[in-house]
Amino acid sequence: MARLVQGDVGSGKTLVAMSAMVTVCENGYQSALMAPTEILAKQHYATLSTWAETVGLSISLLTGSMSQTLRADALDAIKSGRSDIIVGTHALIQEDVAFSKLGLVVIDEQHRF
Repeated sequence: MARLVQGDVGSGKTLVAMSAMVTVCENGYQSALMAPTEILAKQHYATLSTWAETVGLSISLLTGSMSQTLRADALDAIKSGRSDIIVGTHALIQEDVAFSKLGLVVIDEQHRF
């Protein structure tokens, strides 16, 4: 299934994405959110971390500029299934990233005019 959620800033697109990710995680799968820039990935991670914590889900961040230690820890959490939601940049689609049971991918496409 592919869906496009469109709306103005502050209209609730991230909340809709989180709702879908929570549903997927509640059914035993992982979710990933890929952002086009590291800044946006970190913003999403900060927002989603608060929400994930309130519903008992684990969340990880994966970006290209992470130290080797942090990256190794994140990759282990993703592969083992300890991470329910993974937020990152295109680092999510590198060869060394192995998901335990990926069920949903949300892609945040930012257009610049």
